[in-house]
Amino acid sequence: MRRVANGDERATARMRPPSQALLHDAMLTLQLAIADLDSPPAWHRLLDVAARHRGRGARNALLIARQRPDATELATHDRWRARGARVRRGERGLMLLAPLDGTGDAFDVVRVFDVAQTDAVPAPRRPSHDLVPVVAALAALAGEAGLTVRLRQGLHSAVRADRDRVELAAELPLSAAAGLLVAQLALPVLPDGPARSVQASAVAHVVARRFGLQPVDAPVPQPRQWAVVRAGTTADLLMETIAVIIRSADAVTARLERALARSAASGTVPTQRPGGRRTLPRQRPAPVLDAGPDADQGDQAALYAVNAAAAAFYASKLAPSRAAAAYLRSRGITAAADPDSSWQLGVAPAGGDVLLRHLRSLGFTDRVMLDAGLVAASELHGRGLYDVFRDRLVFPVHAPDGRIAGFTGRDLSGRSRAKFYNTPQTPIFHKGELLYGLAPQLRGRRTPTRFLVVEGPTDAIAAHLAYRSAAGSTVVVAPGGTAFTSAQLALLAAAAGADTSLVMCFDADPAGVKALERAYPLAMSWPHGRVLGTGPEGFKDIAELLAARGAQAAGRDLLAAERPLALLGVERALDRAFPDGFHADWPEARVRANRIVAPYLLDAVRHGDVDLLLASVAARLRVAPHEISQGVVQHFEDVPPESGSRTAGKITS
Repeated sequence: MRRVANGDERATARMRPPSQALLHDAMLTLQLAIADLDSPPAWHRLLDVAARHRGRGARNALLIARQRPDATELATHDRWRARGARVRRGERGLMLLAPLDGTGDAFDVVRVFDVAQTDAVPAPRRPSHDLVPVVAALAALAGEAGLTVRLRQGLHSAVRADRDRVELAAELPLSAAAGLLVAQLALPVLPDGPARSVQASAVAHVVARRFGLQPVDAPVPQPRQWAVVRAGTTADLLMETIAVIIRSADAVTARLERALARSAASGTVPTQRPGGRRTLPRQRPAPVLDAGPDADQGDQAALYAVNAAAAAFYASKLAPSRAAAAYLRSRGITAAADPDSSWQLGVAPAGGDVLLRHLRSLGFTDRVMLDAGLVAASELHGRGLYDVFRDRLVFPVHAPDGRIAGFTGRDLSGRSRAKFYNTPQTPIFHKGELLYGLAPQLRGRRTPTRFLVVEGPTDAIAAHLAYRSAAGSTVVVAPGGTAFTSAQLALLAAAAGADTSLVMCFDADPAGVKALERAYPLAMSWPHGRVLGTGPEGFKDIAELLAARGAQAAGRDLLAAERPLALLGVERALDRAFPDGFHADWPEARVRANRIVAPYLLDAVRHGDVDLLLASVAARLRVAPHEISQGVVQHFEDVPPESGSRTAGKITS
């Protein structure tokens, strides 16, 4: 309960030096930041801040995460002015702490501003690290530490460590395996104690973010459990472990940078064989972690591995592509190009075999690339191979476990007949059994409030940005060039809660209307919460709405447009059946209307929307609601529905 200050206390507050008042506010903000760390999203947000703002201590990382977690470049007002930039009027800076002496017990508050709060041009992003030398350097560090690192098929967990022997699941993408290896390298520099494994995972998450590896799933610390072993309050223990994580992550980062520098200076890539022995330098990069005798390059693990390598290659080509930047800007989804985002967008170069040559340099065989659908055999040039994706913005499509199963590519040249092109069917890519955007959005999140199904990948990203500021948790997915299938519905149902709604959203064009008609009967079989429909009213699609209205306004518009899917279905069916208007005095028109409304009314009964549907249909046809209900009853008396069948198999006319 907030205590109201009396006159003397208010006077004292006015007399308090400004720095003391700010220090009080900063310490309160720090306490709130610590209290926030009770969920995976909040914990990962702090680790991402630590990865972005290298050199900040635990307190300041917490303050940034609490005040402005998306900050990228921070400086004081004077520093910005020295750089020739001005802080915009009315911007409120972030409070950070600066030690007043060497004890670490006395602090002053420093106001800093993010580059987005100024008129400065953001500094160019650091070029992303190439996956191969990073993984090679990690393997070299493991060898120096005396670790034997092998990939193993059929492990029950992603990693298994026993003293100086580390086994990683061969099914993991190379980037994910490298992230787990960082955790093993961090363990020797971490203090013993109950928090050690949690700290190792967090260090690996931070380092992975810094070097472009797949972030490790870092569990939330549980200081209440540690308090049994360690003395101190939970807040003190949590602060201590955050400080250890940041120090250790900086130490591992420095070691990895030195290893990369040594490799770059020698012009070679160090590799490691099972047993921890380093081989002689090789001029041609090779797979860094030897898969051992039990690995089969033709199995699914190899396909996932080559897809992960292709995704990393495509991602490295995104930033320099002006065509990709222009397209993302036109669709209002520039934020998806952020390397820290979970979308992993990339660009396939225009050359005919650029990816092919890159993957060969990593040691992947032509057979694996063909089986993954990344390259194809040319019929015009003998037995030569060429890249399947060329001059396209590439969207990775993930399997339910988070690994990349294939890709969707959007043409950037303007010359292709097909705007979008999918990976052909492979042993791991069946587009009717996958949903674009599902796995990245579910990772580390609670059960969603709603699933929103849109048509394509750009709409999925646009809707995600629009709903991000809305109440509840929305996961947006796209079938990816295919009709919504029962297998895709089952994926959503398996990840849903008892009250999770299913919302269908399709473009406002003839193709979108047909897609909704095909999806309607399947959507109405949703076994959980409500079944709704929405759409970007006045715009062709959600991306166009987002580009025109902005994220917050677009989210409000889509939420306001949500209506029961049965209601939207019957309205569209009536519009098609009576394009010239409904004539209530024509008996045949009434019979036809009753036949159209009947199956949708059954769906409304199942989902509790009867009154709403009757009122809407009555207003549309300009008759009383009871006339509609009586007419539907009469229809079922004349033509009883088949037992157990769905009479609303499609939106009929």
